[in-house]
Amino acid sequence: MSELPSNLKRQKRVGYGLLAGAVAILIGSIAVFQYYDFPPISYIGPLIPFVIVVFFGYRAVSASKNRKALGDERTAELLTKASTNAFWWLIGILLIDSTFTIFPDEANNLYIFVGLAVYALYYVYYRYIE
Repeated sequence: MSELPSNLKRQKRVGYGLLAGAVAILIGSIAVFQYYDFPPISYIGPLIPFVIVVFFGYRAVSASKNRKALGDERTAELLTKASTNAFWWLIGILLIDSTFTIFPDEANNLYIFVGLAVYALYYVYYRYIE
């Protein structure tokens, strides 16, 4: 992304959108925890996405105030290719598991770790090997 004023405005708008989304995550999770009786350890669950979204939102807003563009087209293409491939692998694993019940029912978090591992492998492949 170039450092044109229109691109910087868009970057700032996206950053404020992410910060607003973080607030929505926090308010929604507080409402859910008030309604349901979850164990205290489950409060960490919404905290992780909240911190990640706040980080990226703040990064975008502060970079646009300093007149710096965060990403370029090559980085966006790399992230798109890696995330698309990881998404289809995750969908394929879910379909195969739902058809043949390969993983036990207690391993629900296994899907998340497999999806993240496939994403990381594709990211490394597209970033450093290809």
